[in-house]
Amino acid sequence: EATGALTAAQAAEAREERLSLSRDPAPFLAPHFVEMVLGLLEGARPARLETTIDAGLQGDIAGIIRAQRPSLDRHGAANVAVVVLDNARAEWLAWEGSGDYFDGEHGGAINGPLTARQPGSALKPFTYGLAFEQGLTPATVLPDIPSHFPTAEPGVLYSPRNYDGRYRGPLLARAALAGSENVPAVALASELGVAALLRFLTRAGFTTFDRNPSYYGLGVTLGNAEVRLDELVAAYSAFARGGRWVEPTWRRDHGAAPVRQERDLVSARTAYWVTDILADHEAREYIFGRGGSLEFDFPVAVKTGTSQAYHDNWTVGYARDVTVGVWVGNFDRTPLRNSSGVTGAGPIFHAVMQAAVRRARSGALRPEHAPIVARPDGLQAREICALSGMAANLWCPTRRREWMLDGSALPCSWHHAHDGELLVVWPAEYRQWAAQQGLLAAAPPQPTRAGGQPRPSSRRTEAAQPPIVITNPPAGATYLIDPTLRREFQTLALRAVARDTSRIEWLVDDRPAGTSSSDAAFMWPLVPGFHRITARDQRGRAAETTIVVR
Repeated sequence: EATGALTAAQAAEAREERLSLSRDPAPFLAPHFVEMVLGLLEGARPARLETTIDAGLQGDIAGIIRAQRPSLDRHGAANVAVVVLDNARAEWLAWEGSGDYFDGEHGGAINGPLTARQPGSALKPFTYGLAFEQGLTPATVLPDIPSHFPTAEPGVLYSPRNYDGRYRGPLLARAALAGSENVPAVALASELGVAALLRFLTRAGFTTFDRNPSYYGLGVTLGNAEVRLDELVAAYSAFARGGRWVEPTWRRDHGAAPVRQERDLVSARTAYWVTDILADHEAREYIFGRGGSLEFDFPVAVKTGTSQAYHDNWTVGYARDVTVGVWVGNFDRTPLRNSSGVTGAGPIFHAVMQAAVRRARSGALRPEHAPIVARPDGLQAREICALSGMAANLWCPTRRREWMLDGSALPCSWHHAHDGELLVVWPAEYRQWAAQQGLLAAAPPQPTRAGGQPRPSSRRTEAAQPPIVITNPPAGATYLIDPTLRREFQTLALRAVARDTSRIEWLVDDRPAGTSSSDAAFMWPLVPGFHRITARDQRGRAAETTIVVR
């Protein structure tokens, strides 16, 4: 007004105006990542620090989580953690810690990828990777039958169950891993040894396995121990890299950073087999079906995981360019509602993988059929028996192609022609399962010597063999009721072998419990306490055993 720039009226109007400050938050990408990086710096903080984070991808992930929030709320999931790793450079491209940094009510400031949680089945590929290193192949047959394994506590046995409570008999390793069956994975871990598996996991970069093997037991292959999401993703990326593990980095100015560790984790052959199985839609169809969040228009090897009591669910996988990991759950360990790795973390994983690959390939998702890892020399497609995993013979009714080492498959010894009919000679460990499925031949032919004379039987004579023997449970065994499983799954398979094929009557504590044939099992619901179990055949001959349930 004094200078004449404003009239008296304009000056009076200006004096009456009140400032209204905007409350829109300033852009703040990857706050968990920024806090982590600043906390890792030693000495004076540099004026400029260039990290590996892709700001565009980080923004895409924030939008994906916002879009999925209604579904997360339905499942009772307050928190989400997502990381994306560049496979070629082992650099973090995206890092989401909780889904909402400012959600103080649900621990939004907690850095989820660094928080150890149970991974469930997401840990299984490493058991199979170690097994492939020791000579097994995707065609190796694994037992998916009721089984009992010793534990570190004398007399206590571990009896794993599959997610749906079913047993599928002999399973090729390809189908067992792709379908995420628990029982064959535990059988495999038992053969490998828990100590060897823990050493392998440590070599794969996991830092959370700090107890002795007896503490974890065979359940480690099912993810009963806790791992960090960032370490899980880094370990998966070793398969995408053809078997080489490389320590991830968060900074671009590598000259100022310590030298990164790297080492060969598995052979190129094992990396190819694990990748080929995890990317095989057909192999996992019998459990997961087709379509949905696990399938893409380009090759992706993917695995889901759900922890005990549904506290956590995970989806982890890799394409040629990137490895993506997603965890969904609650930092306060509140269980999720009707949510698994497929339904909870799966949709977020699908969208993040699409966005990450699109950015890695400059907007193009082609070529569609470029392999994740190259097939190594020495593997050839062979026709194998889909039941035995051996080289298919003339009588094998179902076959499949498998990548095998040259000359590694023996001819199938399970399928034979007998009197013009197909005969399946089941190995002893699968006979009771086959009988339950109605697949056991009534009287398989005796093997013969040259000249047609029957070979002497290696079994005991009828006179020396007890008329009835309880084969399960073993005497003095202790069984623990698992509070995290539904009670209908808490059953014990009672089995007996009688000299004559007949019905077996089962009594528990002298009270009738049920009946079964000598080739089948009776499933008895577990009840806490000391129990005497009796098996009695139709002639009144009996056998007894005792167990403890607690």
